[in-house]
This record gives sequence, structure tokens and C-alpha cells, in this order.
Amino acid sequence: MRRLLLLSALFFLCLLPLSSLEIYRPENRGDMNDIPCLIRVTDMEGNDAWDCITALSYSWHYDIHTNLWQEKCLCHAYWKGCFTGGCVVHLGLKSGTYRISVYTPKESQMDYERLTGEDWQSNEFIYDTERKELKVIFISPTADDSGFYDGGWHVDHIAPAYYRGTKPGVYARSKF
Repeated sequence: MRRLLLLSALFFLCLLPLSSLEIYRPENRGDMNDIPCLIRVTDMEGNDAWDCITALSYSWHYDIHTNLWQEKCLCHAYWKGCFTGGCVVHLGLKSGTYRISVYTPKESQMDYERLTGEDWQSNEFIYDTERKELKVIFISPTADDSGFYDGGWHVDHIAPAYYRGTKPGVYARSKF
């Protein structure tokens, strides 16, 4: 009976339309790696959509087969969905269209808090689970015209430029 119940549950889970997305935050330069960013997932109306997440796990991008990610990627002071430079978040989602963004609370910015004096926000990336070709998005810090970190994040499906760490990009920043 237990086996039949388990097989029935697995069968119904297989019928659910699910999608997975990799959210990759390449390594940055210096202490910027230690600045956490928290994932925000909302529906198209701006309502919280965490109930649409079916799976959430982490990997340390260059050493996936060890337990290093448990120490480096997870922000123990926060809830699930928090990660640092060099981590990959594996996010399972129910079918639908979502707005994906990240932010860093002011109290988590360490010495970089003086850059803006407020929470760092990213742009919103629209993710449609029906778009089969898109499975990876990238998180990178923003920069001013001189290439210095300016206290923000950019989410895109295109990998950021890289040279001994992610080069911060100059992006038009949108506020929530």
C-alpha cells in the first residue's frame, strides 16, 4: 500500500509543469564576493511568488562536488534565496511568468554601505518558464562611469565581462 501511494504521488508530480532556472553570480573582485544578495521572485502584478518555487539549492561554481558551498554560499542570517559571489542557485519554478530580481539590505553591505546608504536593488528580469532556450541568468554588481562599484545589481541572461573577477557594468539602474 505504501509503495502504491508513493508511486501515485510520483506520477502526479511528473504531471506538474515545472521549470528550472540557474541563477549564477560569478566571482567579483575583493570583498564584493562576501556581500550577499537576496533573490526576490514576484508574479507579473508584483505579488510575492515564493509559493511557486518548487526547489531551491546551491552550488559553489568551481567546486560543486564538495561541501564548500555550505559555508560560503548560504547566508545563515537570512532565509533561503541568499547567495554570494561564486555561487549558483538552482531554482525550480511552476509554469508561469515571473519577475526575478535581487537586493542587498543596507546592514549586509559591510564597508560598501557608504556607497549609497540604502538597500541595493537590481533591475527586474522577466522570466517565462515556457521559453525553453533560457535556463541561466547572471547577477553582477553595477558600476559608475569610472568602473567603481556604485551599490547595485544587474540581472541579465548575458554573462558579464570577466577579468580576474566580474567586471562591474555600467547599466541604467531602475528603482523599485
